Amino acid sequence: MIALLKFGHIAALAIWCAGLLILPLLLTGSHRGTPEPKAARMRIFAHNAYNFCVSPAAVVATIAGGSLIFARDLFQPWLFAKLGFVGVLVVIHTYLGHCVVELGEKGRVSPLVHPYLVLMAALAVMTAILVVVLAKPVISPDLVPDWLRAPLNRQLPFPTVPS
Repeated sequence: MIALLKFGHIAALAIWCAGLLILPLLLTGSHRGTPEPKAARMRIFAHNAYNFCVSPAAVVATIAGGSLIFARDLFQPWLFAKLGFVGVLVVIHTYLGHCVVELGEKGRVSPLVHPYLVLMAALAVMTAILVVVLAKPVISPDLVPDWLRAPLNRQLPFPTVPS
């Protein structure tokens, strides 16, 4: 079961990351002087790639990765660093989705950030994730504030068991 989850996680992650690298390149080609038939094909390809390939792969990678965390009982500090980087990948994914929608609606992209910078950021985050996962660095618990390391024994503001 663990091997199947790992395979699913790595396969989906490869598709997700490849999509996050190809989408900025598609977006840079959208604001050049491309003829309309080719630009229309690029818009359709970007839309289909994002909605039917990259986003489902992101969901599968996230679900399989979360399942692996609980199946292996893997709650190490390096994992939380990895999850922080994955959060940045999700932000990049969402931003690219916004750009794909803008490309479909307006026929061009007026990005807040140049697509090449998005590509470089995605590459940097993917490299950081790979380094953290392969190196599994020892992260001192002293870097985490005390209030995050110990329960505060406070009550929730609402009842948890129906009366």
